[in-house]
Amino acid sequence: MKLFISPGACSLAPHIALREAGATFDTVKVDLATRKVETGEDFLTVNPSGKVPALTLDSGETLTENPAILLYIADQKPEAGLAPRDGTMDRYRLL
Repeated sequence: MKLFISPGACSLAPHIALREAGATFDTVKVDLATRKVETGEDFLTVNPSGKVPALTLDSGETLTENPAILLYIADQKPEAGLAPRDGTMDRYRLL
């Protein structure tokens, strides 16, 4: 997985969640002013809105909104306790 981040942006939340879950991932810094990643590539090819966070999965699919990314991370490692179990009232309260 690749997590596209920008220092001081809301991409910190999934960064923390991935670490808490013990996930294996790479971070890729994005310059939000130029919409370029640290290697010079155009970030708009990853997320057309140009916003972080974006999480590219090993399958090649990309999630681009914090709520979706955080829930995905929580569901991949339920033993980490990052979100209540699916189908419970606590889960719906979280959402």
